[in-house]
Amino acid sequence: MNIAIKPVSHILPDRFAWHRTDAGHDLCVDGTTIAEVRPLRDGIVLRILVDMGDIAPFEMAVRCEERAIGWATQWARQRANLLYRHADRQRALQADAELALAG
Repeated sequence: MNIAIKPVSHILPDRFAWHRTDAGHDLCVDGTTIAEVRPLRDGIVLRILVDMGDIAPFEMAVRCEERAIGWATQWARQRANLLYRHADRQRALQADAELALAG
């Protein structure tokens, strides 16, 4: 039995971007990292870094970078509005911390 795997769309909503780093790939919303894809032994690990509302940080093993990126992209697309709020909150917290240090 041949199973055809459809290509996963890697199209992200506005404000989202994948960044290649020395360590792997980071999925960011307005500069706030929400997920990372990293090599781990003979495979790949996908880590979701968001801790907000119904989303808790988790990690899972994935066969390859492309599948990890595809899975995280789909996950982010389904939760875009919540992730926008998370990024906005993180930016506000960062601005508050910078003001406290400057004051």
